[in-house]
Amino acid sequence: MTATPAEDVRDQLLRAAVAAPSVHNTQPWRFRFRGWVVEVHRDRERELPAEDRDRRMLYLSLGAAVFNLRVAAALCGYGTDSRSVLDRAHPDLVAEVELVIPGPDIQTLSALAPYVPLRRTNRQPYSDRRVTPEVQKLLELSARLEGALLDWAEAPARRRWLQLASSDAGALDDQDAARSAERRRWVGGARARDGVPSSALGPRSEGEMSPVRDLAATPADESRTVTAFEAEPQLAVLSTRHDGRPEWLRAGQAMERVLLEATALGLSTSLLNQALEHDELRWLINDPLGPSYRPQVIIRVGYGPPVPATPRRPISDVLLN
Repeated sequence: MTATPAEDVRDQLLRAAVAAPSVHNTQPWRFRFRGWVVEVHRDRERELPAEDRDRRMLYLSLGAAVFNLRVAAALCGYGTDSRSVLDRAHPDLVAEVELVIPGPDIQTLSALAPYVPLRRTNRQPYSDRRVTPEVQKLLELSARLEGALLDWAEAPARRRWLQLASSDAGALDDQDAARSAERRRWVGGARARDGVPSSALGPRSEGEMSPVRDLAATPADESRTVTAFEAEPQLAVLSTRHDGRPEWLRAGQAMERVLLEATALGLSTSLLNQALEHDELRWLINDPLGPSYRPQVIIRVGYGPPVPATPRRPISDVLLN
């Protein structure tokens, strides 16, 4: 066996990793190969101290990159042993993904590989076509396989509550000068390597409670077209049993598995997470009659029109020597 994976394998792993979703598409990761281990590092210059003060969303993004590494490794014929890392000597090292002998999940993971470059955050209006209970259960299973719970907001009152909390969070965001400045750095305009270009924002919602997050950060983006969105958005809350960095990393993997499974099923997805970024609102998101879990992600699911990919950094930018 060679000392490290072949160059084409390493390229395939990294191309999958950088295709993961991240808050405002900051892509806050870097990677290093150490033998047959892929180290996943945080990139502090790409973090969001105003919007993501406890770095929970950072770890969700890194977890999504970890899952994509696992998928790409399976496609290359390898199993993976992924683990959270807390090393005071290397504070930016967050996780390790070791390539090992393939296990029984190699086929289910490798089957998701074609959908890694096809996954999109779709902020366009979705049709009124409903996601069937069978598809909902399949996505719930995807979350459970990664140690998370996916709970659908079926009751109109709960769905409305999620939208109200998101609307309140958006108003709080607009009143926060630091958050607004941070968003202007990463959102709007034409972008070639990172961030969210204006073309990916979608239209503005004509209703008071939008089912999609409006990331507009400039007057030009705030004046874009207004249109009607689906009257009854299909929302699901992804939660974990506990909180903390290992759980956030696990939640990011569960989130990405759900998003890739949804893409494979022809579904569109976007995230409605602004309420989860405010401590005073986050604890209100869980169903009071459901199990006591920690909400990590709110996912909007449906059938939307095709949208282009957002830009990605080249591999040379994310590979540590």
